[in-house]
Amino acid sequence: MAATRDNPVRKLADSLQALADTVNSDNPHIKVSDLVQFCRISYTAIFYFGITVKFPDLDPQTKVDHFLEASKKYDTIQDLVESEIKNGTARDKGSPCRTLARFRRVIDLAREVLEQILTSGRVAAQSTEGNSQQSSFDYTHLRQNSFVETFAVAYEQVFVPYPGWTAGECFSSSVGLSKNIVLAALEELPPPDLLLKILNEDEDSLKEPFHKYINAAKVVLQYIDSVFLSTETGADMLRTI
Repeated sequence: MAATRDNPVRKLADSLQALADTVNSDNPHIKVSDLVQFCRISYTAIFYFGITVKFPDLDPQTKVDHFLEASKKYDTIQDLVESEIKNGTARDKGSPCRTLARFRRVIDLAREVLEQILTSGRVAAQSTEGNSQQSSFDYTHLRQNSFVETFAVAYEQVFVPYPGWTAGECFSSSVGLSKNIVLAALEELPPPDLLLKILNEDEDSLKEPFHKYINAAKVVLQYIDSVFLSTETGADMLRTI
């Protein structure tokens, strides 16, 4: 199947790769303005299949606005984090630094979801049976759906490790929704085979943007972590925000 570049999966991977390229440059950095663009594309991808109606409490524009305002004051995320920590505003509700710490987990969750899909060996698989990383979610009330099961496993891989938080508390804080709301919304998505048609992709063609996103995410996440971990306050924010 001839794949078009005009779909949110490829745009998302390309946008994250652009961030990774700046990290891998002679002058490693991530511009706040570039993060604004990636954030916009991220939520376009999330809402591409009409999930917006099911997520009335999710306000992605707020995160975009936080970063957009920050881009007027700070050139890079390093400037942002260092300045807000120095000024004592990093932990303030709605601060760009706080938003960045939470958005970092959203990037990581998407990475884990894509890795789970690739590990399963089939984008349109209907069960994760046999996967060694089984989720403890109780989603037996939902019909068998690969997106539900894949998300459930990825969710626990990303959000459980934060000490002092339950996975649900951590996820709700980062994304603004409970896991049950997200699982129910995913369960309502069209079947994977139909989604492939909507994207004008097939299982083989999707591997390219999936791998691109995963590899770029690892670079970007490592860099964001290094910025926060450079100070005690930043390191604590990664653990507790």
